Amino acid sequence: LPRRYSLILLGGFFFTLLSCNYFAKQRIYDIVQKWQGKTIIFPDTLDIKVQGKEAILDDSIQPTYFILNYIDTSDCLSCDLKLYEWQLLQKELDSLNINVDILFVVWTNQYDNLEHQQRVNKCMIPCVYDSKNNIANINEFPTESYLHTFLLDSMNQVLLLGNPINNESIRKLY
Repeated sequence: LPRRYSLILLGGFFFTLLSCNYFAKQRIYDIVQKWQGKTIIFPDTLDIKVQGKEAILDDSIQPTYFILNYIDTSDCLSCDLKLYEWQLLQKELDSLNINVDILFVVWTNQYDNLEHQQRVNKCMIPCVYDSKNNIANINEFPTESYLHTFLLDSMNQVLLLGNPINNESIRKLY
């Protein structure tokens, strides 16, 4: 009789693992479906900087696509930024003659660290300083940080969701 209960418990444990995995995948699928085609809204005024210096995005040069990477952190900013990898992606896209720009939206209390990281890495990717987290609040970004990167068309509509730096499958889609 105890062996029978062990088998039942073991079977229940595996069923729980499988169903949790299913529900996690279903949740991600639902989030992606919700965001497909959704328009990202930007506040009228944006504080955009490159290496701590004010930057103005040239409206006359409209990219066909752009990658919006939202970063909210109070921990290891350089770990979350991965500037070197983003610069490699930008070079790769440029070499393929794909008209894609990258834009970071950063909500942190460490903007001086952000600027330092950009200078050290010679990173020229523009950053929106979102000190009040307005962009995330307006758009209600997903809570999962791996879903904070968006491929947008020229009308700011979401085409893809996911981080091409952290996920090779997503990178291929981008």
